[in-house]
Amino acid sequence: MALPDVVRTSRPARIPSLDNLRVFLTVLVVAHHSAAPFGNLALWPNWQRPPSAAAAVPLDLLLLANQTFFMGFFFLLSGYFAPGGADRRGPRGFAAERLRRLGIPFLAFLVLLRPFFVLPIYLDLPAATRPSFAVHYFTAWEVGPAWFLEVLLIFSLAYALLRHLRGTAEPITPQPLRRWQLLTFVVVLGVATFVWRIFVPLGTYEPVLGLPSPAYLPQYVLLFAAGVVAYRRRWFESLPRRSGWFGVLLVAVSVVPMALGGYRGFVEADELAGHDVAYLLLALWEALFAVGVVLVLLRAFDRFAAGTSRLSRYLADNAFAVYLVHAPVIVGVVAVLHPLDAAPVPKFLLTLVLSAAASWAISGALRRVRVVRSVV
Repeated sequence: MALPDVVRTSRPARIPSLDNLRVFLTVLVVAHHSAAPFGNLALWPNWQRPPSAAAAVPLDLLLLANQTFFMGFFFLLSGYFAPGGADRRGPRGFAAERLRRLGIPFLAFLVLLRPFFVLPIYLDLPAATRPSFAVHYFTAWEVGPAWFLEVLLIFSLAYALLRHLRGTAEPITPQPLRRWQLLTFVVVLGVATFVWRIFVPLGTYEPVLGLPSPAYLPQYVLLFAAGVVAYRRRWFESLPRRSGWFGVLLVAVSVVPMALGGYRGFVEADELAGHDVAYLLLALWEALFAVGVVLVLLRAFDRFAAGTSRLSRYLADNAFAVYLVHAPVIVGVVAVLHPLDAAPVPKFLLTLVLSAAASWAISGALRRVRVVRSVV
């Protein structure tokens, strides 16, 4: 029997392991953007060229590994919590709630925080041809990490529309997560990524939405959808005990397509056609690595980090706000540390510690304001 469109249930209890996992992923985001200013790639507003390329290679590897899975993991968790919200509020109520909880913070970032984030980019422009800051602000669509809110809002509204068109909620039918399903997902993700990148290659910047990584969009879409299915099948609550080891196996096996030629997608990108088999191997490496890491982390946090404490609740409650404020905080910390003569890795570690501590402190203070807390 189909469930009614709005299921009259109380708000579900929080899952401490997923709360702790969100905190960990948020720390990874802060780490990612703390490494970007000191790596070999000019990926941050006040990027500092390293004294030697070799000294910054560990940071480049961190960026590469993170990019492969961490934002997709956020979309997976977001997809997991979407059906419950739609069940409780109905499609229209869910859409309204997402507009409030994602749209308002996105606009707040654009108006209040984005000027601090893009200021180094503006100051780096040649003085002779530099426009006014207002002109630069309104003509350069650089939204920084807030792109995630923008894309997640689009996904959420699309899901609300599908639920509205469907008319009834899909029933919850607990089923075990099978290995063949994981392997099928890996293949679909790898092939979809390969085909997508024929038209949107790695390194593409999407100027309309401000996406810094549109080449990973198939992963974001498929993991959000996988999260929706995981909620209905109760996969996160019933992960097999050995699923973590299967994830380790996937990560290990991911070395194979990379060794068979996937690495050429990085080192020979300027020489390869978009449909070259090297890009297929690279996409398969990413899919294997991403799914493997997701399984390892889900199982590890369920097994070893399922408890809660006053500190863990504080970190989890403020994690979303940290995501909003951390980018301009890092810009400020990098500016303050600029005179410090240190190698890239120690400077990254100092930036990470200072930025994470300041971001959580600022977020905790902001969320003491009732209006702010009602949104973030």
